[in-house]
Amino acid sequence: MPMPLRMGTGSVRMDANSRLRRVQTQSLSSLVDTLRKAVGLLDASHAGLKAMVLRQCDRIAQPTLRITVFGPFNYGKSTLLNALLGEKTLPIDLVPTTGAVITVSYGATLASRISQADGTPLEAPGTDLLKRYAILDDQRHMRQDVTAVAVQCPHPFLQSGVELVDLPGTDDHAIQNELVHTQLLEADAVIQLLDGRKLMTLTEREHLRDWLLERKITTVIFVVNFLNLMESEERQQVLHRLRFVAQDFRATLPDGVSNLYAVDALPALRARLKGNMAAATQSGLPALESALQTLVQERLPQVKNHRLPRLLPLAAQVQQILQQQLTTLEASPLLDRQVEIKQRVKVLLQTGFQQTVDEFQDWLRLDNLLNQYQSSFAMAIRAGTAVQWLEGTLQPGWKQKKRAVTEWVYKACDFFEQPRPVDLWIDWHKSKFSQSGNTKFSLEASNEAAHTYLTRFSETALEVLDNYKITANRILKTPIVAPSSQTQQNGQRLLLENILADLQQLQLEND
Repeated sequence: MPMPLRMGTGSVRMDANSRLRRVQTQSLSSLVDTLRKAVGLLDASHAGLKAMVLRQCDRIAQPTLRITVFGPFNYGKSTLLNALLGEKTLPIDLVPTTGAVITVSYGATLASRISQADGTPLEAPGTDLLKRYAILDDQRHMRQDVTAVAVQCPHPFLQSGVELVDLPGTDDHAIQNELVHTQLLEADAVIQLLDGRKLMTLTEREHLRDWLLERKITTVIFVVNFLNLMESEERQQVLHRLRFVAQDFRATLPDGVSNLYAVDALPALRARLKGNMAAATQSGLPALESALQTLVQERLPQVKNHRLPRLLPLAAQVQQILQQQLTTLEASPLLDRQVEIKQRVKVLLQTGFQQTVDEFQDWLRLDNLLNQYQSSFAMAIRAGTAVQWLEGTLQPGWKQKKRAVTEWVYKACDFFEQPRPVDLWIDWHKSKFSQSGNTKFSLEASNEAAHTYLTRFSETALEVLDNYKITANRILKTPIVAPSSQTQQNGQRLLLENILADLQQLQLEND
């Protein structure tokens, strides 16, 4: 799919846009940092909100633009994605088949990766694994032993930094609906698939608003399928009615991009497999492809800022709850409140530390490292730029996760008046790549070298983190001594009050 280029309107406008993006990025970064701290103060009864906020904060940092296909089962979601990719990559059938979230991203060759609940990854060329692990069972339930399904595909549209996500069908089982709800919050754009044979009722429209508009998901393109099965007059009537549905939705899309396209998914796939451009054009697929290209061109460079509207309602919700918690604390008896505040701070420090350690450990898991980094690391090894790759890719990830962990320990040291422990440190063994000189690696050898390095890095880093955790927990478990003065009490309460003030300021800046 060729990707047309757009020219700017001049250096002055580009400079202004660049300044605006810098301001937006700084504001977004502050909001994410403040929200991460704020949810650590939430009571245990708000665990669901906390998890939702943390998922959104994690998603903000991802540079890819995620396009998610959404709709009831048997509406042709997988068929449409296969047509866009030009091959039968995803499982399709006449019954609901997609039993897991399938993420399709760029890779040099077609390959599949299954993450299992026990942490064991399965990898294989092609997509045969999907037929065994990514479909519903005989009772049309999702497999409980599969946590993630990823496909790499050598399609130029994906190479620009796009991910395509195939969701399980809705309205089939409650557990699948819950999974879809969660995944929609991580989508940057949604293709809402409609069945032209089933006109939407008022109840269905309200359902659509509940799933999308109420969650600030407004970058939505409606794609109506199966119009090829209708007579011409009936087809025009259906399109006319669906245009009102699409217009009523108030989608936010780039200029020139409609929010309603008619694509006959199965004929489009057949045309692509046969290389029949005329049939593909008749199916309506090229018009949708052009719209997606335009969307990616505009949104990808500033995708993080487009995710801001998702965070603001969550920030307001967290702010409201923390304000209620602070009011409750201030209304409690003085001596009890003094001790309770210190206990809450202690729990916050312990919870925040454990959370960042868990996230660090998840990141250091071998299956995660291989999934994220093996392919690009192997390419760098082949190109002789392994050291630069380590310094520009893996080391920044390590430093970010390490800083998140040590910040909680430093706060605990200040709170409990304890000395700071020795910092987390690891030997990167860069010399082995520097010494390789002009050694040429085959594809297989570079993959094996990347696998070996990441395996040793995972084992060593996890051991270093475990030792640091033991030292940090001695500090975090320091007994609480009741404050002896109002001054001490006020100091402990500042943590909660400062977080509330930061949240309020950020809300004002982004209104």
